[in-house]
Amino acid sequence: MQFSDFFNVGGDLMDTVKIVFFRMLPKGAQIQKVMAELNSGILKKYGKTTRLEIDKENKTISVDLELKGEKDSVQIRLSGYRLLQEDGKNPVFEPGKIEVSREWLDTLLKTLVKKNVIPERVEIKNQLHQIVVKSLL
Repeated sequence: MQFSDFFNVGGDLMDTVKIVFFRMLPKGAQIQKVMAELNSGILKKYGKTTRLEIDKENKTISVDLELKGEKDSVQIRLSGYRLLQEDGKNPVFEPGKIEVSREWLDTLLKTLVKKNVIPERVEIKNQLHQIVVKSLL
């Protein structure tokens, strides 16, 4: 599974129902829903998200993770993120500057981005994920 797979799951009638209910939730509940989805999906094998804060005004995202094998939580901070939307195209997420509280993870992440193993930008193809991202970011 690639990082971008999280954003590009197939859509159907159930996604439409999820979109309607997601839009009805207050922002705090939306963030809790995103955390639950991350924990039961992409992070299930590795640990869990314990905190997710999104500051739309300052364009920062802060995440605390409890990862298996780590004594203390790992903090990730994205600053200067952008959500780009061109007419007729899917939105594209650019995380901006990424900092990880573990030096080795920070170095690994920067190396993987530099070598294009992890993309610098992610196209968000799934309609449900587009609504989630647009609502929170």
